[in-house]
Amino acid sequence: MTELQEMFLFGTFIYYLFKGSLFVVLYIALVIVEKHARERQKQIQAYLRKKRAEERDRWKVAYNLCEKQSEQQAALPAAKPLGLSQLINNPNSFTAYSNVNKRVCA
Repeated sequence: MTELQEMFLFGTFIYYLFKGSLFVVLYIALVIVEKHARERQKQIQAYLRKKRAEERDRWKVAYNLCEKQSEQQAALPAAKPLGLSQLINNPNSFTAYSNVNKRVCA
C-alpha cells in the first residue's frame, strides 16, 4: 500500500470517527432536551388545569346560565324549512318567486 493510500484511509477513518461522534453527541443532546421539554409540558398542563379550575369557580354563575340556555335551546323543536308553495305565498319571503305576477284570465 502506498503512502498516499494510507493517508487516504487514515483521513476516511477520521471522517467516519468524527461523523459517528457527532451523531452520538447530537443524540444525547436530543434526549436531554426532550426530557426537559416533557417535564415543562407536564408543568404547563398542571398550571393550565389549575387556572381553568379557578376560572370555572370564578365564572360559575355565568357558566350555569350558559348551560341552562343551551339546554333550553336543545329542548326547542328544530325549525323545518318551508315548502315551495309556502314560500311563494308568503309575503315576507325574499325568494325569486315572491314577486311573480299572477295570471289574470279575462
